[in-house]
Order: sequence, then C-alpha cells, then structure tokens
Amino acid sequence: MSDKFNDILNEIKSTRSVLTVFLPSTQTEVELSPLTLAQQKLIIESTSDTTLGVLFFNNIFYKILKDNLNGNIKDYNTIDRVNLTLALRQHLKDSIDEESDETVSKLLTRNKDIPYNIEPVTVTTGDFTFTVQAPTLDVDNFVNTHLLNKYKNTSFDDNKLKNLISDLYACEILKFIKSIKINDKEVNLHNELTQSIKVLESIDSIHFKQVTNYINTVRDEEAKYVRYTTEDKSIDITPDLFIL
Repeated sequence: MSDKFNDILNEIKSTRSVLTVFLPSTQTEVELSPLTLAQQKLIIESTSDTTLGVLFFNNIFYKILKDNLNGNIKDYNTIDRVNLTLALRQHLKDSIDEESDETVSKLLTRNKDIPYNIEPVTVTTGDFTFTVQAPTLDVDNFVNTHLLNKYKNTSFDDNKLKNLISDLYACEILKFIKSIKINDKEVNLHNELTQSIKVLESIDSIHFKQVTNYINTVRDEEAKYVRYTTEDKSIDITPDLFIL
C-alpha cells in the first residue's frame, strides 16, 4: 500500500469519534467506538433465516464490541449489550421506523432510569449448590461459539432441529450457572463446556427450577431496555436494525 493511503488510514484512525454509553450492570459510562463500514457489513452478512441466525449475529457482535469497547468485555453482561447495541444504532440513525416518533436516543435516556436489580444468587437445592448470575458477554460468546461449531455443517431435518433446540435449552442454563458444588466438591462450569453440559444433563431437572426462574427474570429485564417509551412496541435486536 502506498504511503499516501497509509497516511489517510492513519488520519482516519486518529480522528474517529467516541460514543459514551451508560451500562446498567455497573451504573457507569463506558467509551465505545462507532461502527466502521467494514463492521456494519459483517453485521449485515450475519442476517440469516436459519435456526442458528441469532447465534451468528451475537457472535459477530461480540467481536465488534471487543474491538470497540474501551474496557474489558468480561466486565459487562448481556443486559449491558442492549444499551451498547442501541448506542451503535443511534449513531447511524436515531429514528426507528417511519410509523413512529420514537427514537433510539429517547430509549437510551429512559434506560438510565431503569432500576437495576439483577445480582448473583446462590441456589441450594437437594445436595446441589449453584452459583447463578447473568452471563458476561465473554461467557455468552463462549457458549454460543461452542454451539456454532457443533452445528456449523449440519443440514436441519426435524430430528436435527430437535437436537439443536434441546442443546439451546441446556446451554442457556449453562450460561447462567457459574459453578456447581455437591458435598465438598466444586467445579467452575465455564471452562470445559462439553464436560459441563454432561454434568448438568446428569442432574434431575427439578433442581433447575430456581435457575430457570432467574433466567426468565434476566431476560425480562433485558426486554425493558428495548421497549418504546410511549408505545407498546419493542425494538428487535437483529441484523436488520443496522440495514438502513
């Protein structure tokens, strides 16, 4: 590449703007670089009607956030991802749709006032003790990547689809359980995923009732941040949000 083009690229990097985004889990603001055209292309390319489409999108988005965040991505969770996504979209275009006066900036302003009540909990059931918490973006990506690798070359017939749905269910539980203890033995479940899934699948389902209730609470919390401020509608966090 010629010196002139190198000089232009260096100038572009030095003059990029920075967004400031409020994160619910820490109740602080973080700096975030806007999307480049290349990153927007990656998001659009993740658009898919396949069963794995959401996982592909989240996988791509994780890589973008890791590059653009001025901070350690391990410090933020999936609830924070909503505001980060909205901030990137608002920088591109503030209006949401032609049929509404709602804007992304209104949501981001409102979101600062939503009480954050999601904290790690310890669940004791039978002989088991689970440490349960909202998954960090790092853990969420780790589990999603495991699933994508397992099914990346799969053609989905009814049986394979059922296998995927059951794996999604088990992996959703795995994302939220950081560790498990039985008697005097304890293991971190977010290191060896294949073995961790086997451990969870060997436990009677009744012991996950409090865990699934916690999961539903977190997902309901995430949904609050994408609701319109004046209408009974919500923004869908999908690649289509970035096709302008």
